[in-house]
Amino acid sequence: MNKYKYLKTELKSGVFYIELTRKKSMNALNTATLDELKRVFLEASKNSRIKMIILHSNEKNFSAGADIKEKQKKQNNLERWQKNYGKECIEAILSSPQITICVTNGYTLGGAAVIATACDFRIGNKDTIIGYPEIILGMNLNWLGLPLLQNLIGSSKTKEMVISGSNYSTKELEKYNFFDELFDGDNKIEVINKWIKKFKSRSPLASQMIKRSINVLAFHDALAIMHMDYDQFLLTQNYLDS
Repeated sequence: MNKYKYLKTELKSGVFYIELTRKKSMNALNTATLDELKRVFLEASKNSRIKMIILHSNEKNFSAGADIKEKQKKQNNLERWQKNYGKECIEAILSSPQITICVTNGYTLGGAAVIATACDFRIGNKDTIIGYPEIILGMNLNWLGLPLLQNLIGSSKTKEMVISGSNYSTKELEKYNFFDELFDGDNKIEVINKWIKKFKSRSPLASQMIKRSINVLAFHDALAIMHMDYDQFLLTQNYLDS
């Protein structure tokens, strides 16, 4: 029996597949989904049988991003500050020792795009649309989204994407190296299997040591600076402190 409400998981020959299954809401990332993603990545991190992790969706869209329609519990600023489901989810993905691959399709917006950038590699259906609409809602991008995107596409393009809040097609992003490979719907499995084959036979110990070292080099300064991105997000909200 699947222990997750919004995820479907399968371990097959050392590859752990995580599928988003919140179909009726375009896989919008409500707090329950984010909490499940955090838990599944933390649990997978401790399982030595898992060599690789594939995060994907078989629906039309990967995810519409944070669920802005979710009814919020009445909390004061201190309570909200103490619990950041999105950032905890991203940190769980980043801390995963296994090679992680995100397979996107359709709308992959906001927090969903941040999740994709937190994975080691991104494989995208050519119909994928990437966007960071937070600024349109009067919010900054948090969940470590800025350093993750900047690491991939550079400062100038990061400023353009995040400050404009526009949506971008895979054709527009191809030259900025956001994706490691693109596929058409018909060859999705073939492309995924090619990436699995590329890493699966390599020494798990050596692979995980290399990944950890690269992540420290890439994100050490960012983690020190971006600890306040959620604090900045809270300042854009109209929550009443009690």
